[in-house]
This record gives sequence, C-alpha cells and structure tokens, in this order.
Amino acid sequence: MKKFIPYCYHLLFPLLILLISFTPSYGQRNPILGAGNSYVNISKRNTGGVVQSGDTLEIRTTYFFNSTYNSTNSNYLYKIRYYDSVPLKTTMLSGTADSLRLITNEGVTFRKYTLAASDDPGTYKLSPGAGKYQIRINIGQHNLVAPGVPTSPNEGVLTDITGAGDARIGSGTSRYKPQLFGGLLITTAFRVKVTGIAGDTVVLAAGKLIYRKTSGGADTVINATPYKILISSNNASGLCGNALGSNLAFEYGGTFDSGAVQNRSVGPAFIIPNYDYKILTRAAPIGDGNYGFVNNLSPTMATNFYARRQPNCNTPAGPIPVADSCDHRMFGGHWDIIGDHTGTNNAAGNPATVTGSKGGYMLVVNSDVVTSEAYRQAVTGLCPDTYYEFSAWLRNICKTCGIDSNSTSIFNPGALPNLAFSINDLDIYSTGQLDTVGWQKKGFVFKTAPGQTSATFSIRNNAPGGGGNDWAMDDVALGTCGPTMSMNFKPVFLGCSDGAVADLSDTVRYSYNPNYSWYQWERSTDNGVTWGPPPVPTSGTVSPVLVNGYYQFVTNYPQFVAHGADSGNLYRVIVATQNSNLSSASCSFTDGNSIMLKIITCPTVLEASLISFTGSLLSNNKSILNWVVSSEVNIARYEIEKSSDGINFKKAGEKNAQNGPALSEYAFKDAGSINSNTYFRIKIYNTNGLYKYSKVIMLSNGLNFEVNSILNPFSSTIVSDIILPNNGILKMNLFDSYGKLVGRENKNLTKGLNKVSYYGWSNLSKGMYFISFEFNNAIVQKKITKIN
Repeated sequence: MKKFIPYCYHLLFPLLILLISFTPSYGQRNPILGAGNSYVNISKRNTGGVVQSGDTLEIRTTYFFNSTYNSTNSNYLYKIRYYDSVPLKTTMLSGTADSLRLITNEGVTFRKYTLAASDDPGTYKLSPGAGKYQIRINIGQHNLVAPGVPTSPNEGVLTDITGAGDARIGSGTSRYKPQLFGGLLITTAFRVKVTGIAGDTVVLAAGKLIYRKTSGGADTVINATPYKILISSNNASGLCGNALGSNLAFEYGGTFDSGAVQNRSVGPAFIIPNYDYKILTRAAPIGDGNYGFVNNLSPTMATNFYARRQPNCNTPAGPIPVADSCDHRMFGGHWDIIGDHTGTNNAAGNPATVTGSKGGYMLVVNSDVVTSEAYRQAVTGLCPDTYYEFSAWLRNICKTCGIDSNSTSIFNPGALPNLAFSINDLDIYSTGQLDTVGWQKKGFVFKTAPGQTSATFSIRNNAPGGGGNDWAMDDVALGTCGPTMSMNFKPVFLGCSDGAVADLSDTVRYSYNPNYSWYQWERSTDNGVTWGPPPVPTSGTVSPVLVNGYYQFVTNYPQFVAHGADSGNLYRVIVATQNSNLSSASCSFTDGNSIMLKIITCPTVLEASLISFTGSLLSNNKSILNWVVSSEVNIARYEIEKSSDGINFKKAGEKNAQNGPALSEYAFKDAGSINSNTYFRIKIYNTNGLYKYSKVIMLSNGLNFEVNSILNPFSSTIVSDIILPNNGILKMNLFDSYGKLVGRENKNLTKGLNKVSYYGWSNLSKGMYFISFEFNNAIVQKKITKIN
C-alpha cells in the first residue's frame, strides 16, 4: 500500500518491468535511488513467459532522484537528455508501430514522440555514425519557461545540449505536483522486435541519462547497468509437473518454515537489497520498502477472509460486527486476510492462522520504488544434462491499493506485481502481471549443461511501488524433472524341470523430454534395501521414440535359468541423462517398481513317479486333466492347482490316492471355463504331509505355435518355452552369423506349454547365432548369443 504525494512529471515505474538498479547499502536510501535498463515483453504481457524470436519488447530505462538530491541548487536538474541504441539481436519498430515515449508507472504513455528528427524532443537514426547513439530524447518539464522546455535534439552526440530541458525535483506548477518521496522519476521507452535465434542473448547496456547540476556546469552521466535476456526456443513457462527428488530450495525447502507466532523469529537467510526486514504489529504495519515472514496477513491476527474492505468500511451503515471491521486489514482496510500456501495446491491457499496455533510462514513484500531481488540461492550438486523446474507460488495481496495521479485512492489493484526468474544473472522467465486472483504457480523448466553441477538462482521484484504491487511468495521449488516411468516387466514363467527361464523386459516411458536415454539394470537380494549390479551387468543407451505422446524405449535383461537360490531376488531399471549420472543416487531415477523372482523347487524323484500329466479341452470349453503314476507308496492325495499367469496358483480341486501296486490313472474335470491361457500343476502329498509338484501344463481354447521364451545368452544348453496348438514334431535348426547350419534336433512335443532343452553346445565358439523353430510349416526365428 503506497501513501505519497502526487507525481512529478507523472513518470513512475511501469508494470511488467524487469529493472536493474544501483544497490545502495542495506537499510539506507541513496540520493539516486534507482537507475537501469528494463523491458516489457509486450507479446506476453498478461501471461508471462520467456522471450522468443518475433516477440515485441518495450525497452525502458528508469531514473529516480530523491527530494534531497542537488538541494544546494534548488533541486534543479539542467539540460536533461537521454541516449540509447537498439540492442543487438533486435530491430526498431518504426512507422505507426511505435515511437519514442515517456511513460507512467502503469506503462501508460505520457509523452509520445516520432522517430523522425526535428519535429519533437525525440529522434532515432539507424546509422548515427561513430561515437553517436541511435536514440535521443530531450527531457524537461513542459510547463517551465523556455529554455527549460525540451525541444528537438540534434544527433546523438553526448556533449550536445541542443533542445535539452530542465526539471525541478519535487516541485512544479499545479499540473506537475511533487513526486514519490518528493523526488523525480523519469522512465523512457521504445519498442523493438526480437530477431535473434534461440540461444542468443539480448544485452541492455547502452542507456545513459545526462544532466547538469548547475545551468552552466559539467555534465553528470548515469550509465545503465548491463542486463541480459535469453532468447528461448520455446515457451519454457510450462512446468514439468513431476519434479522428483529433494527440493533444493533453501529457506526450509522454500516454505519459509512454520510457527505458532505471527512473525518468524529467525530473520531471512538472504538480504533483499534496499528493503528492511519488518516485524508486523498492529502499530507498525509492513510499509513501503519493507518485508516480513508471517503466518497471517492481518495486523490483528484476525481470520475473517470476508472482513470489510476499503472503500466500504462503513457500508452498509449501522453497527459493524467486530470480526467484520476494516481494522483487521493492513492499512485500515486493504490487504487480504490469508495464511500461507504450503500444503495446498490451489489458488485459495491456507486460511489465516488463529492466534496461538501453528501456521506456515510466507514472504510478504511491500514494494518500494527501488526494485531488487527477493530471493537468491547458489546451488551445488546439480545433475549435468538434466531438466529442472524452478518455480514459486505468488499472490497479489491487495485489491484496493491503486491510486491516481493526484494520489487519490481509486480502489483497484493499481500497479500489479511482476517477478523475474534468473539463472546466473541471465533472465529466463518473467511472471507477467499478477492480478488479484489468489495464489498462482509461476516458473519454468531449464536444462543444465553437460558437466554443469552448480548455478545461482534468483527471483527479483521488478514491478514498482506506487499504488499497488504488494505481494506474497511461498513454496519456492527447485526440483528435477525426472521421467514419468511406466515399468511393465513381462511376467516370467518359472517352471521346475531343470531351472526356470527368467525373461525380464522393461518398457520405459516418460512424458517430458527424450534425454533420459541411459539405462541400467539392478538387482536386490535383501528385499529392496540395497541395490547393485545383477550377475550379468547390463546397461547402455538408446534413442527413445515418440509413441502416443510419450517418449519410450524397451530394454531387456539377458535371459537366464533361475534356480532356487534366485527366489526372492528383485530386479529393476534406473535411467539417467548420461552414463556418469547412473552412478549418482540423486541423478538417476526409477519409479519404484520391481519384479521378484519366485522359483518353484521340484525334486527329480517326483518326475520319476509321475509317468504322464496331460490335459485337454472339452466341447464346452471345460478342461479335463489326466495323469498316470507308478509305484504309489504312502501317497495321500493329489491337489490340482490352477493359474492364469503360470506363477500364482490356487487350488482347484483334489483326488485321493489309490496306492495301487502298479500304474494308477487319474482324471479331473475343472469346473471353470478356459477363456485364455490357463496353467495347471499337481501337488502330491504323502501320508506324512510332505508334498512335491508336478510339471506345469497349459491349456487354451485358441493355441498358436509360439516361442514363449528362450534362454539368452546360453553357454552349453539352450532352454526354451514352446507352446504348440497340437501334439507333433518340433524341428530346431541352429545357424551361425554367416547362415551356416551348425546343429539340428527334432523333439516330439505335446499340445500346450513345453519346456524344451537342447544340450551339448559347449564346444561352439562364442558369438551371435540364429535359432529356428518349425512346426507344421510355421517358422519362428530368434537371435541368441553364445558365451563361454
């Protein structure tokens, strides 16, 4: 909330402004309070965003002199003129598109001059010559008696005073009343189009204000401070939405802490230049040029969000309920009554904290004429070549702080807040003007360079004071934009003849960008407590492809035969943006999913007792199982187990044992229908309660010839799971990488799932081979690798 006397020259800071200012010592005011370059991205004035090629920028320079400046000479400034040149990577907008201007704090044109020479106090020349500037504006109070009134300038030579006018700080006729703090603020503006390409930098550095402290004295030159703006390839204002890992922001993880008292007892970890840290009390509000950390914006710790607000403090007339009084709002009826934002994810945020209760703190700023940083942090330990999100929740906290040129309240928001987000003092993103719509999340996504592990992040209050621009900030975040991964491990068939073929595959999907292309398989033998390399270390890089809006790639772990000792092992995949990041817990990512191997132990003695175990489908899609057992001794019963995936089995029925002296035959009809691949096994109990399993068979109402899995790589034995639609001969041929046949074998298999082993390959040279399976003229070919 700003309370000051009317403007001199009506030249205050504009709204959507990014300002570099001289920085006086902390807590003091300098005779020259502000001077520097600024810009407004006209193309993104309302939405905020980055600067892109083709955007229109309004280049501004702002200079402030307080009421005591040059007091020994009646506070006069003489022969005032402004010089500038169009920044590289931009071109001047000409003709009716724009002109040279002097503007108000809300960006409204106060004086407008053509680009042509000799017709008004402004001029622009494309090629002014060596040592000259393209732009010159003569400045002075138009109501002063000549020669104080500015007129047409000559070319942009710094020492030429032709047409330059005079101005008096804090004084003038009735039309030009004293300004903010009784000072003088001058803001110039011209518009350019961005012509550079993505990655270029626009540098604002040429602006100069020149004047004299006495009518015939020497020139005083104020140089603008260099200011850099990045041209981006796309609008980086979109947030990644899935920031992972720890929030690297300081100040209690960007939340500014919490407490049971209104004001945080600990001061800030950073200093806001030109601002004073304020403890809010009812007698001492957070005034111009102050900031604080509070959990309730009401100076009385009131909690009624709907309390009366200026100019309706006494409307309607009559008794006013205590909770509805304007006294509960800052400055007797203006600021919102709210709490912080932490723990919420919406525009409303938290309600104001009740006295004595614990509530989260937020940073609150009452903007001054001198703009400066509100947040700065140097961060180390960043991951190279990785995307991050830098964001914060912001809120315009005053709906009624606006004033007109006579300093009369007009009860609108007035100057709207605007903040800039920078990395290493290079401006990347501006929030745009923040209206009174509640909390808004603002920020952008950036990518670290290869090898980059540190950066300095800052947020600047770049909008002016002067009737408005009072704001709060909370939940500053700096987090990694990790992949949104979708682990879809293919289930493994874990049989029990001579080990189980483990076939692990993972499809990795993520929505943000394609640079998470390095992967690594890991194994845990202690239920996920620790992770390390699996028996066959497997890692690499791939080129993800875009599938239905997601970047995607598939990685396979080499097939292997798992035995009882492998049961309970967990496998997972981690990804990173480069190979070195895979070894860093903070720079590699997984979605937390993994697959556990479950191995069935099947002693060989069971196979010797079970002569056969088959199944078939009946006409009504029901199944019948048949098995033959020899030499039954002390066998109690046979439990039939059923599974839809070959891993997780449930009891489907049982048969009592016959314990005959010779062969015993059994049949079991399953009550359920077979609508997809269905697996069966038999659990054989003896009279002592011990049990053993049969092999697993599969039934289906639509079997096709399939090679379900194959051990890859192999050493001396090739193991594969084969599904046949009927009983018959499976032909296997093995070829080397040149197409030469190196081995063949035929096996008589049964309908359904068969685990097939081919032995005797230890003498083959290591390398790549092709294996071909043929059944009833259908051929399936696989590529496999031989290892020693």
